[in-house]
Amino acid sequence: MKNKKWMIGSLALSLGLVSAGGGALAASPVASIEGVRTVAASAPGKEGPATINNLTERSVVPLVVHAKKLYTYASRGGNVFSPELFTYKAQEYRYLSSDLGSKQQLLSYIKKGFTHNAAVFYAQTQFLEHEGRMAQVNSDLGNSLDFTRATARMVSKTAQAAVFELTVPAEGANGSSEVVTVKLKKVNGYWRIDMSPDTLF
Repeated sequence: MKNKKWMIGSLALSLGLVSAGGGALAASPVASIEGVRTVAASAPGKEGPATINNLTERSVVPLVVHAKKLYTYASRGGNVFSPELFTYKAQEYRYLSSDLGSKQQLLSYIKKGFTHNAAVFYAQTQFLEHEGRMAQVNSDLGNSLDFTRATARMVSKTAQAAVFELTVPAEGANGSSEVVTVKLKKVNGYWRIDMSPDTLF
C-alpha cells in the first residue's frame, strides 16, 4: 500500500514537473521565433546577396536574382491583394501597400539591391506620388527570363564599378537565351546594381 501511494505521489510530481517544463518549452520556441523574425526584419540579406563585397562571376547572379525579387514586389504594388484604385489624368492607378506607401519607404526598399540614383530614377519614372502616397499604373508586368539559371561573364571591373554580361535562359524548357548587360557600383562597401530596375528586368 505504501509503495502504491509513493508511486502515485511520484507520478503526480513528475507530471507536475513535465507540465511545468512543457510550459517553459512551449514558450521558448515562440521567443526564439520572434527573435529570428526580428533579426530577419532588421538585417535582411545578412551574409546574403545584399551584402556582397567581393563581386565575381559567381556572386553576381544571386545579387541579380535578389534585385529581381525587389523589382517584382514593387512592380506588383507590394503586398496588396485588393488594391485601392483611383483615376488620374484618364489613367487607372493603384496605391502601393503600406510597407512601400511613402517615397522614402519605396526608395529604402529598392536600395537593398540598387544604387541611390537607380532607385530615384525608378521611383520618379514608374510611380506617382498622389496625396502623399505612392501609386503606380494599374497593370501587370511580365518577364519570361529565368535569372536563377543565368551565367555571367565579367566585362570590366574596378574597385568601385563593374559591368557583367549575363546569359539568361527563358523560363521553361523551351525558348532561347538573352544576353543582359548589368552595371554595378560599390555603395558603402557592398555592390549594388546601377541601373533602373525597369530597364534591367
